[in-house]
Amino acid sequence: MGLPKISINRPIAVLMLYTGIALMGIICLLRLPIELMPNYSFGDISIYVDIRGGMPPVEVENLVSRPIEESVGTVSLLRDLISISEEGRSRVVLTFEPGTDMDFAALETREKFARVKNKLPPEIEKPVIAKFEQSDLPVLNLAITGEGYTTEMLRRLVDDQIKERLLRINGVANIDVGGGRERKILVEINQQKLQAFGLPIGKVINQLSLNNLNLLIGDVKRQHYKYIARAIGEFRTIEEIKNIGVAVAPSGAIIRLKDVASVEDSYLEATSFSRVDALPVVSLYVQKESTANTVNVAKNVLEEVDNITSQLKDIRIIPTYNQAEYIKRAIDEVKKSLIYGAMLAILILFLFLREIKSTFIIGIGIPISVIATFNLMFAQKITLNVMTLSGLALGTGMLVDNAIVVLENIYKMRERGVNKILAAAFGSEEMHLAIVASTITTIVVFLPIIFVNKEIRILYSGLAMTVTYSLIISLFVALTLVPMLAARLPGGRKKENKIEKNIQEVIDSEDVIPVRALKHPGIFCRFYRSFLSTFIRYRYFFLLAAFLAFVITIALVVPKIPKEFIGTTEQEDFTIYVELPTGAKLGISDKAVEKIEEVVSAMPEIKTVSSRIEPWSSKVFVKLVPLNERTQTTKEVINSLRPKVQEVEKLFKEAFIYFEEPQEIETNELILEIYGYDYDVLNQLAVEMLTRMQRVEGLTDLKIRWRKGRPEWQLVVDKQKAAGFGLTVKDVADTVHAQMRGLRATLYHTESKEVEVVARLRKDDRKTFDMVRKLSLALPNGRQITLDQVVNFVPETGPSKIWRKNKNRMIQVSANRGYLAFGAAAEKVKAQLKDMKFPLDYYWKFGENYWRMVRNQRELSFAIFLTIILIYLVLASLFESFTQPFIIMATVPLAAIGVALALDIFKKSINIGVLMGGMMLGGIVVNNAIILIDEINRLTVKGIVGIKAVLISGESRLRPIMMTTLTTVLGLLPMAIDRSAEANLWSPLAITVIAGLSTSTVLTLGLVPCVYLVFLDVKRMFKKRYVLN
Repeated sequence: MGLPKISINRPIAVLMLYTGIALMGIICLLRLPIELMPNYSFGDISIYVDIRGGMPPVEVENLVSRPIEESVGTVSLLRDLISISEEGRSRVVLTFEPGTDMDFAALETREKFARVKNKLPPEIEKPVIAKFEQSDLPVLNLAITGEGYTTEMLRRLVDDQIKERLLRINGVANIDVGGGRERKILVEINQQKLQAFGLPIGKVINQLSLNNLNLLIGDVKRQHYKYIARAIGEFRTIEEIKNIGVAVAPSGAIIRLKDVASVEDSYLEATSFSRVDALPVVSLYVQKESTANTVNVAKNVLEEVDNITSQLKDIRIIPTYNQAEYIKRAIDEVKKSLIYGAMLAILILFLFLREIKSTFIIGIGIPISVIATFNLMFAQKITLNVMTLSGLALGTGMLVDNAIVVLENIYKMRERGVNKILAAAFGSEEMHLAIVASTITTIVVFLPIIFVNKEIRILYSGLAMTVTYSLIISLFVALTLVPMLAARLPGGRKKENKIEKNIQEVIDSEDVIPVRALKHPGIFCRFYRSFLSTFIRYRYFFLLAAFLAFVITIALVVPKIPKEFIGTTEQEDFTIYVELPTGAKLGISDKAVEKIEEVVSAMPEIKTVSSRIEPWSSKVFVKLVPLNERTQTTKEVINSLRPKVQEVEKLFKEAFIYFEEPQEIETNELILEIYGYDYDVLNQLAVEMLTRMQRVEGLTDLKIRWRKGRPEWQLVVDKQKAAGFGLTVKDVADTVHAQMRGLRATLYHTESKEVEVVARLRKDDRKTFDMVRKLSLALPNGRQITLDQVVNFVPETGPSKIWRKNKNRMIQVSANRGYLAFGAAAEKVKAQLKDMKFPLDYYWKFGENYWRMVRNQRELSFAIFLTIILIYLVLASLFESFTQPFIIMATVPLAAIGVALALDIFKKSINIGVLMGGMMLGGIVVNNAIILIDEINRLTVKGIVGIKAVLISGESRLRPIMMTTLTTVLGLLPMAIDRSAEANLWSPLAITVIAGLSTSTVLTLGLVPCVYLVFLDVKRMFKKRYVLN
């Protein structure tokens, strides 16, 4: 007993089964996590090592970065290894393959790093290993203001109460604070008084540290108890710090700290400013772990922000940028497209069927299949994202295909006089092979995904799984729920069997092409009869014309279509980078940013302008009003601002100001990497490369991602003179560092947190170069000398940062590709650089985003080829024929014609969405041909062959073919015509399927019968020759 008969006999069991599945599906839907795209991104782990006292970049590279590279370079699944060596800091970034278990990767990285840690210079601070990359833009910017609060007060509040609470949230990797000044206990030492008392600054700092301790001494027994003995000496008040003794004068008097220094609970000099709409604020820039879910991180942070503001009544925390808003907006747009598509599919069903019962029976399969899919998504831990929702939207129209074919056959039997229950049972069983074949051919197209790289597999496996799950469920619906409802619901009267009468007339006719015998009413049917008859009569001509159209399309149209990876989307924000010469003061950066803020704020499309001002490198974050409330796109706004910003650029010497659109999916930047050793040579090559790239029309914001080092005075210690005074190079460096930059002497414990106690010379003793030359150095015998007695001052400029990628020095040149597709921009750049000469061991190559595009398009092209082979294997198995699969698969090149023309007309590029749509088309477009050939085969078994079989099959299957095509096309139409800011993520796939399916269906109804008859002609010809021989 088959599934249809079981379902018809157990209607209540079937209803309960699907009700339970739907209930569970709704619960699973509410619990599915949301993200924009599957997390196919490369996971990052960063190792940060700060060096006390500073260290030149070259020494950081040799003593810190290189040993770390050697140690962690063998971590499993490592893709790229990048190190950035700058003054006083080494940053090593490990990029892993998509899908890597980042917890395990972090553990292995820590183990490898532990082996080299003790070999690093003793001056290093405690290393930090974090699962994020600092150059990534924050996912959330928060501006903090308060009635009656200064920025210093707000900064203290952030450091004491807010920052740590947010850092504890799962998925938050780092929080940078901008604006305000950091709280410190400042010990400002008077050099003259130090010299008068003969005290070295190091001794003062040591006394601060040694007098701020709570120590466990041991155990003390008294009577029957054992007591813990502790020495208590931690500072409790600022007065205690002022009154500690730092030395004893020859007279025996105690020299206290307040005798040689001032002690204040104060703030360090400002290192950054932060503003929102020109108002000073303190900002928090929240960065997530590289593989964390953006929506969840932002949601959890904002929930904690609500808790904080409810406790701190006078404080306001305002999100000025939230990447999760863009993601949720994109997801909502796809949901709307899915719902509209389902409604259109059901509407087209009603227009064809003109009966509520039939429409209900077929239409009920859409919500059941979609909701049931959520159960499997939840079980497989598949997230709700653009790809999975696109898969469901794609499946919306296809979900009714099986039900249409089954119900059409049931009604066909009803019209022959068979009773309801038997018609439902046998009508479903009769179409079993056709619908299983069409479902398998649609599903089998996803098998090649297992052979592509992990990045594409992660990106599109969710789409493949949702389509597969929903189609399998729709198959079961067609074989269980549809026959049960058809048998049990009232209605569905027997109608005059006009189609059967016409078919019998065709059978009885003696015409070679018996068009006159067909008397079925309706303009469309009459047109199709004439259309099909013409194709059959001139079949060789039409087949040749179709072949030439395919060749011309591939040769002339496809090469014109641009290529890229995924494609960029319309964003509602962008960033303006303000770069000044290295070493420029904070005040100069502030003035430059003020000018930018004035220019940007004057535009009506701007909603919010928030700025992060730092010495010589600042950022202005610009948020636009929604797309439907402005007349310009983001790119047009940027192009309008560009000339105004260039005028500001001219006001500041050597300033460079450029724009960047944040992209969750694909960057707008084309990056070129130049490899070699000498940075002077690398810079010369980069300048020449930049000059050549400026000739490429369409590229903007060209820049060399490297800046000259900060101007510096190198203090060259005369070792002979120093040795004569009993000093070493380290003695000199440590003393000068303590006097100029200050040292963290100890920690002052408050109720909420620890505050650093920083000791240094007061500003009046170190504000000019001449003062620095006369800084005092204490000798071992207690005497004092000046710095210039043992040091020569040499002006120099070194590299500010040394970049290394995979253990080779590197410099990057980048450009914003604007409206150019990625592939087109890359080809134009290659043409400009093809005759550029490079010294020995120096070379260039495109950055990872280019190679990702090339690699993924190549692999998906191979997957499409493999898909076609798999479809042939499935069809040959189902039809037990070597030749009939070729007849059916004639629809595939026909679809390619429509896809290429649609992409050219709608100005879409060939990207991953298009290639994935092409892969899916291979399984979709053959379904109509399967239905047609299956019907011809069944008629052949009954003795109706040749042209008569083709005509009968064409007419009897015209309606189900048109219904299945139109439901799929209209189900995807909302996605294809979507003009929302995020539509470029899904519209290429929808356009590909719609264009390919529409073209192939129209031509299938004429050309597939032609191919079938040509095969028959060839078969007869060979058979005739065989008989003659």
